[in-house]
Amino acid sequence: MNLNDNSTDSLLAECIAQRDRLRRIIETTNLLVVEIDAGGRITYINPACQRYFGVPPEECLQQIAWTFIHPEEQDQAREHFRALIAQQQPSDTFESRLLLRDGSTLHLRWAIAIHYNDNGQFSSLTAIAHDIDQLYHMRTKQQQQEEELQTFKLLVELAPDGIAIADTQLRMTYTNQAFCTMLGYESLIGKTVVDITYPGDHQQLAEIAETLQQGQTVHTTIRYVRSDGSLITVQASALGLYNRDGQLTGFASINRDVTAQIEAEEELRQSEQRNRTLLAAMPDLMFLLSSDGVFLNYKPDPTGRLLVPPEMFLNRHVTEVLPPELATQILQRIDALKRSGEMQTFEYQIEIDNQVEEYEARMVLLQDNVMVLSRNVTAQRQAERERAAMQEQIIQAQQATLRELSTPLMPIADGVVAMPLIGAIDSARAQQIMESLLYGVAEYKARVAIIDITGVKVVDTQVAGALIRAAQAARMLGAEVVLTGISPEIAQTLVHIGADLGAMKTKATLQEGIRYALAGKQ
Repeated sequence: MNLNDNSTDSLLAECIAQRDRLRRIIETTNLLVVEIDAGGRITYINPACQRYFGVPPEECLQQIAWTFIHPEEQDQAREHFRALIAQQQPSDTFESRLLLRDGSTLHLRWAIAIHYNDNGQFSSLTAIAHDIDQLYHMRTKQQQQEEELQTFKLLVELAPDGIAIADTQLRMTYTNQAFCTMLGYESLIGKTVVDITYPGDHQQLAEIAETLQQGQTVHTTIRYVRSDGSLITVQASALGLYNRDGQLTGFASINRDVTAQIEAEEELRQSEQRNRTLLAAMPDLMFLLSSDGVFLNYKPDPTGRLLVPPEMFLNRHVTEVLPPELATQILQRIDALKRSGEMQTFEYQIEIDNQVEEYEARMVLLQDNVMVLSRNVTAQRQAERERAAMQEQIIQAQQATLRELSTPLMPIADGVVAMPLIGAIDSARAQQIMESLLYGVAEYKARVAIIDITGVKVVDTQVAGALIRAAQAARMLGAEVVLTGISPEIAQTLVHIGADLGAMKTKATLQEGIRYALAGKQ
C-alpha cells in the first residue's frame, strides 16, 4: 500500500516536473505558441506574442484568433479553422500574415495540433508559428556564411603566402599548399614549427610563442629550413586562436618568403656602399642642378674648398651664386645638353680665397636633372705651362745648336777658315751662313774663307744671291771667298739663272780650295 502510494507520488512528481519544463520551454522560446478553443478564442498565448502581435499576453486572451491576422486573410483563416474542426484532422500547417499595430506585417507559418476529448469531439488546438522571413534570412545568412567560409578557404588555399595553423604544442594541424611548396614538402601536417625552424632561431621562436600566449600578435622575420636543408627567411605574422570560452586552442601564422628581397636589399646596400666609396675617392667636385639651373645637392672635392658655403648656394639659381660669365656659360651648356643629350665639357676659372683656381668640367643628364663634375686642374695647368716653357727653352737651345751644326766654321790654317754646307738652304739658313761667316772671318782674322757646297743638292736664285751677298760682306772685312764643290748640275743651274759669281773664286773641290788658300794667289 505504501509502495503503491510512493510510486504514484513519484509518477505525479515527474509529470509535474515535465509539465514545468515544457512550460518553461514554451514561455522562453522565440516561437509563437497559441491555444485556441472551439469558438476560435485564444485561451493561452506565450510571451512571444509581444514580439509578434506587439501586445502583452493578457491583452490577447479571449480574443478571436484571426482578428490578429491581416484583414485580407481573416476570412480565409476562419474558414480554414472551421474546416479543421469538421474534418477532424490531427494536425495541419497554414500560412498567413499578421498586421501589427505599427502597420508592418509578419509572414508566419503555423504548425497546428488538434485536440479532441474522450468523446472524439474537438476541444482545442495548439498552433506554433515562426517568422518565415526571419527563417529565410537565417537560412540566407547561414548560406552566406557558408559561401564566405568557402571563399575564405579558397583564398587561403590559393594565397601566395604560406598559411599554417598549429595547436598549443606548435604541432601543425593545417597548412596551405603555398607553405608546403615554400618549404619543399608534400605535407607538413603533424610536424612541429620547431622541426622547420632554423636551430639558431629556436630561442626567437620560444619568445614568439610566449608573446602569443599573452594575447599579443607578432610581426617578425624568422628563418626556416627547407626539405633540402637550405635556409629561407620569411616575414611572419602570428596570432593566438581562442575558443568561445576564451581558452587558447592554437596559433595561426602567415609567412611570406623574403629571402630574395633580403638578398636584393643586401646587394643594394653593398652597391650603395661601393658607390659611396667610389664617390668619396673621386677627386671631382660634384653639383646636382635642376634642368633650369638651381643647385639641388653637392659633393665636395678632397680640398673641401667652395666659392661660398653650402647654405648660400643650395636651392638657389646659378645666376644668384656664380659670377655672371660663368653662370651664363653653365646655362648655355645646360641648354646644349638638353637639346643633344650629349655630355658637355668646358673649362672655367674662378677666384677662391684671393686665388684663381682653374677647373675642367663635365656635364651630363641625370634623369630630369643635371650632374656637373668639376675637377680642379690648377696644379696640372701650372705644370703644363712650366713644361711648355721648359720645352720652349729646350727647342731654342736645340735650334741654336742646329744653327751651329748647320753652319760650321772651322779654322784650317792661319788666316784660312772653311765652312762646309750640307742640305737645303732657305732664307733663314742663308742668314745664319752670312752671320757665321762674318763672325768667323772677324774672329780668326781670315784672309781666305772657303765655302764648300759639295753637300748642297739644290742651288736656286735665292741661294745664289745669299752666297754672293755673303762673299761681298766677307770682302768688306778683307777676306776672299772661295766657293768649292760645285757639281755639274749646280753649275748648269747657276748659268741658267744668270748668277754673277765674279766676286768669288771657284774651285772644283774642297781640297783644291784649301791648296789655293794655303798657296796664296796663283
